[in-house]
Amino acid sequence: MRFSTSVVLGMLVLPAVAGAQRGARGVDTLSLLGRSAIMAEFGLTGARDATQTATRVETHTSGELGSLVFKHWFRPQVAFEMGIGVMNADETVTTGFARTNAIMPLLFGLSVSPASLAISSSVRPYLSAAAGPYFHSVSVVSGLNASTTTESAAGARFGLGANWFVARHFIVDVQGDYHAVGSFDHPDAVTDKPSGFGLTVGLGFSWGGRY
Repeated sequence: MRFSTSVVLGMLVLPAVAGAQRGARGVDTLSLLGRSAIMAEFGLTGARDATQTATRVETHTSGELGSLVFKHWFRPQVAFEMGIGVMNADETVTTGFARTNAIMPLLFGLSVSPASLAISSSVRPYLSAAAGPYFHSVSVVSGLNASTTTESAAGARFGLGANWFVARHFIVDVQGDYHAVGSFDHPDAVTDKPSGFGLTVGLGFSWGGRY
């Protein structure tokens, strides 16, 4: 009787244990589904020149200055991205006159973080591509008069990088990218060669998903 009771208990308990083990193995620890992040990204490449005299200050910056990006993973390995940034900027200030000139891309795209490339569940290399308008804005203030002109050109950004989910709500991002920008109707020092390679580092706040 004691033996038969043990057999019956074993038949009841072992399937439950095996099912729990299968459930644990079935959890996708690399899934990013449902996770979101807001990133502030800062350009690490490019050049900045400044000239200053007694009556005039000029600055010229080439490359990506920075951007604000929103990401949301709607698939375990795929995220939607949208962001706005500033690149290639000029500023001239003299007595009674100021001129600001910059390119601001507004981009929408996707990034893919393949599970096969995952270094760990918190360090995820990715590929990204985004496209949208690159706005060229010029603002001039002369005495009591002010004017602003804006034009746009189509362009795209292709990137390769990695997200590091440092903690539940803190993310670090490093990305190398290439901006391919069309031609503007009014070329100047800022819009002459807008395309090029860059490197950015980002810090952000993340939420949602499975931790």
